[in-house]
Amino acid sequence: MAIYDHQCQDPSCNFFWEDEYSIKADPPTECPKCHQQTAKRLISMTGKGVVELYGQDLVDKVKSDANSLKREMHNSEKVYSNLLGEAHYEKLQTQIDRQKRR
Repeated sequence: MAIYDHQCQDPSCNFFWEDEYSIKADPPTECPKCHQQTAKRLISMTGKGVVELYGQDLVDKVKSDANSLKREMHNSEKVYSNLLGEAHYEKLQTQIDRQKRR
């Protein structure tokens, strides 16, 4: 049996509690405080919070992460080689070296 964190998603309640049940069991949907069907199981490692992105928020986060990775790629040779793959990176470097010798 595992212990899971839960929180009521109703802004007027926002009740937080822990519950113990099998991983195979469905998480509760009813808040024990306000008795509405607004309970959600939280995904957490060390902290408490709901991790949920969808729609435009997800699109914006992916675009932001992609832009950050592009900036990192251009500033770090290690990141660039990891993204390309070692064999492809070495092939490109060999081609660049040959062009410089001409």
